[in-house]
Amino acid sequence: MKVLIQLTLSGTIFVLLLLYSPTLLDWEPKAYSIPFPAFNGPLAENYKLSAAEELFKGVLHGPESIVFHKGDMYTGLEDGRIVKIQGDKITTMAQTGRQCIMPYEERLCGRPLGLRIGKDGLLYVIDAYYGIFTMNFTTGALTKILASSVQVEGQKLNFPDDLDLDDEGNIYFSDASTKWDLSTIYFLMTEYEGGGRIIRYNMNTGETEVLLRNLYFPNGVQLSKDKKSLLICEISNRRILRYNLKGPKKGKLEVFADVLPAEPDNIRPSPRGYWVGFTSARNSTNALFMDKLNAYPLIKFIWGRAHHAAGTFLTVLADLSTVPAFKEFAYRYKRGDYVLPLLRRHGIIIEFDENGKMLRSLHSPDGKISDLSQVTEHEGYLYLGSFINDYLGKLKL
Repeated sequence: MKVLIQLTLSGTIFVLLLLYSPTLLDWEPKAYSIPFPAFNGPLAENYKLSAAEELFKGVLHGPESIVFHKGDMYTGLEDGRIVKIQGDKITTMAQTGRQCIMPYEERLCGRPLGLRIGKDGLLYVIDAYYGIFTMNFTTGALTKILASSVQVEGQKLNFPDDLDLDDEGNIYFSDASTKWDLSTIYFLMTEYEGGGRIIRYNMNTGETEVLLRNLYFPNGVQLSKDKKSLLICEISNRRILRYNLKGPKKGKLEVFADVLPAEPDNIRPSPRGYWVGFTSARNSTNALFMDKLNAYPLIKFIWGRAHHAAGTFLTVLADLSTVPAFKEFAYRYKRGDYVLPLLRRHGIIIEFDENGKMLRSLHSPDGKISDLSQVTEHEGYLYLGSFINDYLGKLKL
């Protein structure tokens, strides 16, 4: 009986500490519920995505975004490198940060995310830690054109994520959160935090302007084909927004597509409309454990604080350690890397027309390929980028 009382008292003190300690994680998960669509019509389940090839397995880690230039493919990797791919050859062209030891020196490495080619013939790169760069395709020389330390409405660029360019010298980009950054993306996705922004940067004048604020993890951005609006993937709300830049609806925000089966990442043009990469597909009958937990913010609050406290303790020990394997474990634990493999995976990509109507979806219900950040269509193939996969997907249309 004495042992039981001691355990009860210790457990109570531990829970109260997690609930009320001001020194622990600033963490305010909210209760919310977003419906899932049925897998029918354009969303009918299939195995077409499972047929994708895995290029450079174990060599390309986190090829988030993909562009083609003069027949060569370029992508950014989790260790901060931008590489050129010519057939079977991979050439490092540049690094946004400096050489480092992954993953626990991630901030030093840099993390190139969205890539675009400007009309000036340069590669435009947005890095989650360092800001926006241009890269010369011939020399690989990088030029920083907007540092993440720049204050926009009194706040630095906390999580620069994706970008697109118009013909008038403007860069439109997402700042995914003013609270969380890339290293704490796990908490951004599970808290349901609405501090994301869409910013316009004019390269001619150097002026920045916040077009949209209070978004829930805005990620991929894409100018519409008529350049009159900007499409924005809002991850946490599982929808795509349209912000009107010109015309009679100028300044108006609309929903382009919602009630999506997974979190949308990057959005890129297709000959018929737009391709979007997604995390893991669900419908009303196969929601993930994390989806069900969204209705219970108190449980998430305790769990999140406990996870972060344990992760912080491990990383403090790791800083004192000389064992690389332990350092990696501690960092990955705190970052939440070990949660994802516990969740069921169902890969999906979706093609939309210019009005937001679903044209088709390609599935991988067996999870052979999932967590896709970008779909780039090129010469009859789909090239499939991912923030976390250790390969580049390729699928014949």
